[in-house]
Amino acid sequence: MTGQGRSDPETGAGITLAHLSDPHLPLTGPVPWHSVLNKRALSLLSWHRKRRHHHRPEILAMLIADMRDHAPDQIAVTGDLTNLGLESEYRAARRWLENLGRPERVMVIPGNHEALIRGAWDAGAAQWLPYWQGDAAPVTVDVSDAFPYMRRRGMLALIGVSSAVATPPAFASGAVGPAQLARLAPMLRKARDAGLCRVLMIHHPPLDGTVSARKALRDAAAFRAVLQAEGVELVLHGHSHRHHHQTLETRDGPTPVIGVPSASSLYPEAAAYHLYQIRPTAAGWEIDVTARHATREQEMATGRCTRLTLARAHAACAP
Repeated sequence: MTGQGRSDPETGAGITLAHLSDPHLPLTGPVPWHSVLNKRALSLLSWHRKRRHHHRPEILAMLIADMRDHAPDQIAVTGDLTNLGLESEYRAARRWLENLGRPERVMVIPGNHEALIRGAWDAGAAQWLPYWQGDAAPVTVDVSDAFPYMRRRGMLALIGVSSAVATPPAFASGAVGPAQLARLAPMLRKARDAGLCRVLMIHHPPLDGTVSARKALRDAAAFRAVLQAEGVELVLHGHSHRHHHQTLETRDGPTPVIGVPSASSLYPEAAAYHLYQIRPTAAGWEIDVTARHATREQEMATGRCTRLTLARAHAACAP
């Protein structure tokens, strides 16, 4: 697949999107003791006991090198770049994002680890500012009303939703919240009426039973109701560190809901990213999905390949 079928998003001839998630970049340097007198203490213990052995920088580097060989037009990162949500981690993640690509090619949303304690995401978000803004967003560090955001790339509408909220110890759940949901509905509607292929990014899986209750999206039913009412062509998520390929019925038919494993770990499933080659057709959209995953021999291999055929959404009828 390397070097084949390079798309041209500006002419509407197609676009290639790469999706990765949960890289959990390694901690750098000592962690100040006063910063872990809270829930972070448990996460720091988990990092030292097991997570640092699972999330390996050499695996992530190999995966990113392989992704570069496939030259995607856009890259979607669905959260959990950090482990404790520390300022130092945000700075390190910013350098990693800059190495990944320019802000106009790379879009990111936060995961639950970015909001491990109250205020962590609000304090750190400015470090990633160009990477989580929509096309029409003002230059601001205020994240209270920044999500959802949308970027239009050719015939694609890339929509980022935040489910990152602080939770009690032992919980990794998320929530979108009523304010975001209220802004999401007209955003999906406007993109649908413009004839765009809507790809939505969220960290937490939106379908019940994908993860345990303590890790779930708390307002998943309300979130799904918006998607079902307005339609969406594709939903991408992370969080579970596993492959998922599910569907959600919407006004325009079944929508694929696809999750990807961690980009840096071989456990519980091998590190992977997905490539989406999205092309318009007379009837709608054709999307070739290719999973690229690491092996225990520290090589990259092609996994599941799927072709999705989606009907074009119908614009809302005028009142």
